Amino acid sequence: MYLTVPASATAEISDFFSDFTSSDVTIISDEDFNGSVLFELYHTGSAVQSQKIPVRVKAGEPAYRVIIWQQRPGNDYYTAKASLYSNNQLLDTKTYPVSYGTVSLPGFHVIGFLPSNSGVKLLIRPFNPGVVDIKIELLDNNNAVYTKIERDVSLTTNTEKNFNWPFLLSSGKNYNVRAKIYTQRLYFEPLVNTYVSEFTATEDIEILHDDVQVDEFGASVTIMGNSQVPFDGYIVVNIKNRETDEMKTYRQQMDEILVSGKEDTSGVVWGDIAPGVYDVEILAVNHDNKTLDKYETVLRIPEIPVFQDSSPQVESPGFIIFLSVISLLLAARSRRGR
Repeated sequence: MYLTVPASATAEISDFFSDFTSSDVTIISDEDFNGSVLFELYHTGSAVQSQKIPVRVKAGEPAYRVIIWQQRPGNDYYTAKASLYSNNQLLDTKTYPVSYGTVSLPGFHVIGFLPSNSGVKLLIRPFNPGVVDIKIELLDNNNAVYTKIERDVSLTTNTEKNFNWPFLLSSGKNYNVRAKIYTQRLYFEPLVNTYVSEFTATEDIEILHDDVQVDEFGASVTIMGNSQVPFDGYIVVNIKNRETDEMKTYRQQMDEILVSGKEDTSGVVWGDIAPGVYDVEILAVNHDNKTLDKYETVLRIPEIPVFQDSSPQVESPGFIIFLSVISLLLAARSRRGR
């Protein structure tokens, strides 16, 4: 049983939206507030889905929360309801009509909604020309930790939109991404549709093949970051002599910590390595010793030729003259000594 709080309560729902995919609510309060929001989806007077989440509001700062409905609807019309509670006391309630199927179809089809470690790609195919506003939200649990709005997007042909995350992500964390698309209509309120996808944030890097250099002195490797999860790892180079099966391993810490769009070059020096043909394996490895990318090639280190001069030595005329002069000087000194 829930109790209703008198009208003097300071927290209230200022905005509420829902479709059959997701729902969001904005709460304002004159004072710091800790409570909860109950989201419900009704069909013919009966609740068919519900979710309850905690909410904390700072005085004077709107709190925005999002939930994702877990079940696909099977009917055309629903009523969504958001109820704000403080403990078991009901503070405020808002409802929103929800339509499903042909009733709420926009003039386009989202053919791709692809979130990743670096951002999200949205692919839209219009049925009819139109103009939309696109709102992208990165959700951590029920909080929108990032919001980007692109207004007045013209849809006349297949359209691709890319949004990059401007901050770091936590490795191994699950994120939901929501696209809220507003179709502008001349004499009516915008038609709003939401789309949701999810991903798990991981390190992602790439060895740039065109920038790999391997020769008799060592190996140089350039690595590009493709994720907002920082990569602070190593390059590991394994070389194996095809004739003797002898293997050597070289390991080098990357100087830079890599994120999306950032690259760094590092290298190793073989040192004393015998001539021969070597299989070369280059690995990009993180601190958990997990290989994120690999490149393989082959290297030949040639024998160094040794030149020996086997021809007989011929005394040069200048050297013979030099010896003759020395002999004459010694003879002259001998005569003076007598």
